[in-house]
Amino acid sequence: MTDRNHDQMPPNPHDPLAFEEPLFDPNDTPPHGVRVPPSPPTNPSLLRRPERDTPAAKRANSVLGMIMLFAAFVITVAAGVIYLLPSEPTPVPPTQSAVLPTRIPPTEPATQAAPTEAPPPTEAPSQPIAPIRYDGDVPADVVAELLMRAGEVVPPPNTLYRAQNPYTIAPVRGRSQVISYRIQPGDTLEKIAARFGISQDTIVWNNDGIYVNRLLPGDTLTILPEDGVLHRTRQEESIQAIADKYQVSPISIVDSEFNPLLRNASPTTLIPAGISIMVIGGVSDKKPVYWNPGITIEGGSSAGGGGGTVSFGGGPGSCGAQPNAGGTGALVNPLPPNYTVTRGFSAYHTGIDLSAPTGTTVFAADGGTVIFAGWSNWGYGNTVVLAHGNLITLYGHMSRVSVSCGQVVSRGTPVGAVGSTGNSSGPHLHFEVRIGEVPQNPEGYLAF
Repeated sequence: MTDRNHDQMPPNPHDPLAFEEPLFDPNDTPPHGVRVPPSPPTNPSLLRRPERDTPAAKRANSVLGMIMLFAAFVITVAAGVIYLLPSEPTPVPPTQSAVLPTRIPPTEPATQAAPTEAPPPTEAPSQPIAPIRYDGDVPADVVAELLMRAGEVVPPPNTLYRAQNPYTIAPVRGRSQVISYRIQPGDTLEKIAARFGISQDTIVWNNDGIYVNRLLPGDTLTILPEDGVLHRTRQEESIQAIADKYQVSPISIVDSEFNPLLRNASPTTLIPAGISIMVIGGVSDKKPVYWNPGITIEGGSSAGGGGGTVSFGGGPGSCGAQPNAGGTGALVNPLPPNYTVTRGFSAYHTGIDLSAPTGTTVFAADGGTVIFAGWSNWGYGNTVVLAHGNLITLYGHMSRVSVSCGQVVSRGTPVGAVGSTGNSSGPHLHFEVRIGEVPQNPEGYLAF
């Protein structure tokens, strides 16, 4: 009775076994519907497991827990390191867009060309930019075709842009061969030389039968691509002999792009007759030739002196032989002071050009005889020529002539008006001073 009452008493909350599950009742059916066979009776005192509460057991449990915590820490650190390490190198983007799939090793030096324009300042990369390499994913023939294509260059908007040509080494020339130029109205030797970028000497050296003071429209000139001489062999000559004649190195003749037939030649190579050789930079001893209109002076021999006769040919305006009245020898300006000097005297220009409005009166620079009055076939247009003893003055390109053949005039007499007839590019007076047939610099007689 006592034992039954004890078993029916409420559980003691201070009893460590009070809140454990009750002992298994073999008559109970578990939730899953399977009946478990009964087990032998168990001593309730054994369910307390007093060994867990011993100091040795607590120490063992503490050591085991520390080992497990340390193992967990090691595993966590290892996992973090593995996570932070990249499985593949991080690719560095190239500075220019690539056409092909690329793989850029981070340790190889950069070989890409610098951009044509400086990019905005950016932070310097920590490693050099590697070259673009073919990684084998694209067929080799496709790669070769893409590499052969010319790159497209798009100029920046609203900016000046200079296109780059990586294949250009020498400056681009306008011409690469000898040409024939037809003289146009108003052309002068100086203008033609400037138009083609060569010297007047080069034109004279390579054109026979021209007068530097008379270029007639319709005539043709040989124009070289550069300064020098076009030599045509008349007999068998060595390259060294040609070079010596024009004061250049024989190597410059052999290496000239204008002499392709001389490639691999030597200074002793003989050139047969009838071959044209370009001597760039060569210098000729050929002198300019002036127009000689056929001046004949008979009698007087000194400037300002009279007597005898004088004639001046060169066209319908020639007066033939006229008495030479002579002059004072002191010249005055043939134009009022509203002119402009546009071209002076030189080896290729036998007078001085004075620009003035059309119709401006032209005056005799000294007293003398009219020996030419009218049209000149030598490029001067309407022209007047006065004889002042041995000194002669010429007035060309006039719009009208105001004197006649054989007329004796005084210093300052009107002889015509400024114009642009003949071989002229604009209204001006071409004024010459000659002693016999030799042109003189007018500035040696007058101040302009």
